[in-house]
Amino acid sequence: MTFAARRAIAGRLFLLPWIIGFVYFFLVPFIQGIVYTLNKLSFTANGVVLDFVGFANYKKLISDLDFLKVLANALAEMFPRVIIIVFFSLFVALILRGEYRGRTLARAVFFLPVIISSGVVITVLQENVMGTNLSGKESAYLFQAASFETLLSGIGLSDQMLAAFTDIINRLFDLSWKSGVQILLLLAAVNNIPRSHYEAAVIEGATEWEKFWKITFPMMAPTLLVAIIYTIIDGFTDYGNKVMQMLNSFYSKGDYEYSATIGVIYFVCVLLVIGLVELIASRTISYSTD
Repeated sequence: MTFAARRAIAGRLFLLPWIIGFVYFFLVPFIQGIVYTLNKLSFTANGVVLDFVGFANYKKLISDLDFLKVLANALAEMFPRVIIIVFFSLFVALILRGEYRGRTLARAVFFLPVIISSGVVITVLQENVMGTNLSGKESAYLFQAASFETLLSGIGLSDQMLAAFTDIINRLFDLSWKSGVQILLLLAAVNNIPRSHYEAAVIEGATEWEKFWKITFPMMAPTLLVAIIYTIIDGFTDYGNKVMQMLNSFYSKGDYEYSATIGVIYFVCVLLVIGLVELIASRTISYSTD
């Protein structure tokens, strides 16, 4: 067996646990969920009975104005959220790449929310502090800018601009809380840029601004796309996402087929958004192997 063949087998064995997990934990439940959307579920002593209803659940969902409104709001809120989180992550990653005392501690501080969000603490914060209802109104923020709102209202801003500025400020902590993984990805990307590129730029007399746009940003662009896609998925599946709350609401009421229908339609919408982002990015991002 050739060396290339042995490496190919090793690669397949390395991917095998992921493939098994994908099939067992995602593909099979997803197909089962699609089957549920085409049936009416009833529970008997013998188990679950499926009564085929065709696309009735999809027609009901498409005509549900509450769902369409919640879905439109989720899509509209996604764009500014992604922009703020990615730009904040890029800014922090560029700061953390420097060599100074306390750099390790600073990196740990920004990644700490990722560790906390995997435990019980984030559940308490989400349910009691950062809860969101289906009417579209935030019940509370972890930190609020009441005095900032008073300041803006005093300089004569319109109600629409006041609401927009206040909402952004109130969300800053929540958005920075969700930037840990993106910062880690972008920090790894910026640290992998060869120093020889910057040395050549210095010899040519390039400024820091020129080095960023000619070297740093182009070489970080592929990882930046990964961070954008991760942020989109994380936002769409977030605890405070109103579509997810609606899905859980119907599931808790026992309306499993309608809940599965919401999940399938929502999944398709997320795929379309990611596909659009990938299509736009593929025209502008170049890889080192190109």
